[in-house]
Amino acid sequence: MIAQFVDIVAEYPYDIEVSLGKDKMNGKSILGMLALGFNRVMQMNIQAESADDLLEAVSKFMCIQFGQAV
Repeated sequence: MIAQFVDIVAEYPYDIEVSLGKDKMNGKSILGMLALGFNRVMQMNIQAESADDLLEAVSKFMCIQFGQAV
């Protein structure tokens, strides 16, 4: 699941940082994301004026992974 998330966010030109408490990782780094894990509530910071396309793709991915309607 982490690799799929990284593949999705890597398709976009934005700088993406994922944080869990004080730990912050590049959202496009498979090793960084593996270090954070993926079974906790995290925050995703996107450096962009607008990133609706990325947010839509990540939302669809999360809904599919966690069994929610898209």
